[in-house]
Amino acid sequence: MQVFFDKTLGNEFAKIYKKFKAIELEDDAAYKADLEFLLKKLVIIDPLESVCEREDFDVVAIDGSGADGLISLNDIGIHLLTAAFAADKTSFNQGTTKQIDITPPICSHPEGILRLILLREDKEKEVWKEFESFIEYNYGEKLMDIVFRIIKSIVTDEFTKQHPNKAVPKMNSEATIRMVAIQLKFKLYKGAFPDYSTWMVSPKPNSPRGWFEQFREVLEYALAHSLLNSDIHFKYLFLDGSMNMLLSPGQNLPRLASNYLLKDINEKALDKDTCVIAVSKTTTFPFIYRLADDLEKKLGSEKKWYFRVPSPARDKFALNILKDRPHIPPSYGVTYLFHFSSEVPILRIDLDEKWWKEKIFDNDKKKEKQNEIQMFKEIDWLARDVRYCGYFFDLAFAHNTTIVKFSERDVVADQLIDYFAENGENPKMFIHPRKRLGLR
Repeated sequence: MQVFFDKTLGNEFAKIYKKFKAIELEDDAAYKADLEFLLKKLVIIDPLESVCEREDFDVVAIDGSGADGLISLNDIGIHLLTAAFAADKTSFNQGTTKQIDITPPICSHPEGILRLILLREDKEKEVWKEFESFIEYNYGEKLMDIVFRIIKSIVTDEFTKQHPNKAVPKMNSEATIRMVAIQLKFKLYKGAFPDYSTWMVSPKPNSPRGWFEQFREVLEYALAHSLLNSDIHFKYLFLDGSMNMLLSPGQNLPRLASNYLLKDINEKALDKDTCVIAVSKTTTFPFIYRLADDLEKKLGSEKKWYFRVPSPARDKFALNILKDRPHIPPSYGVTYLFHFSSEVPILRIDLDEKWWKEKIFDNDKKKEKQNEIQMFKEIDWLARDVRYCGYFFDLAFAHNTTIVKFSERDVVADQLIDYFAENGENPKMFIHPRKRLGLR
């Protein structure tokens, strides 16, 4: 269909713009009140010099991609998954970084991982079995062991929060964990821990795209897990995305398998003194575009600043514009908005709450601010590459490595079809009907 500007399209533009302005005006008063609060809490940082004397450290970033529906036959789909990383050592006295030579055992090539998965529609038990095997093979642990360990950790943290001066009771079984949770009025899902496939939220059996996303996220966390287990100590580990945890209303237990892997990564990162930073480029934070415009007018386009988003549970206060977004900040996470360059929009980062409480939080708010500034100065320095000014260049490198182009996707699909043909299968059966008909 050829799209060209005419009266019909002009009318569509007008309708959409009218709805857009209605949404903006509806929350205008709330936004202005929040802007006033934000300006009081916003912290402007003086950046580090590009060349300076500072203790060097190692940093790594991870991103994932792939191609769902690489080839298909009836209800069978084969999907391509990729995850890549970029690791560097800072060299502050030279104003540059040096690539770290590391290839974790999980990697199928120097920069990351490539995996193929086969899924059939309407096979719920089958896909869960495949999912469990995929986690164990790539993450190196059974999902059941991770689930048990993380639920125990969550309940332990809640006990310490409610009873800071009491010894944590032993919790060596599901029954003892539930007993402590009941005493704390901490709500866990009723389904037994080993029956997680019945109480975890998962895509429908006939939703291969949804399962593809679940597998892809697992692969990214598996790569992070492998890097954390390496001999190299990374001060910062960047992930693409957010730390949102899916919790059902009235429950304190995450409902996605990937949530448990993310929590596990953060627990192990804390033990290794590594800060996990989840970076959102396209955050769903409301009015972010207007916020960027207003702050650039007030502060200047090149001011570097950050702002911690208050949490109702932690700060007894929430921004008005977040009243319909209880997942910001995420459960078990701390969220900041920050701005390093006019070339890049306002970005969001999420930190693990336990790490934040140990490494950033302080009853002395001056010290807490110093801790924040130290972190933001360092991560700002990691966003100075001229190609990606204002954005973390290792994340950009990881993204560029992991992304699967359409041409590359076709090459892998053709090679897979050739392999099937060599083993006696009819190659035409695995070629998409659109392609066989010459349609794009």
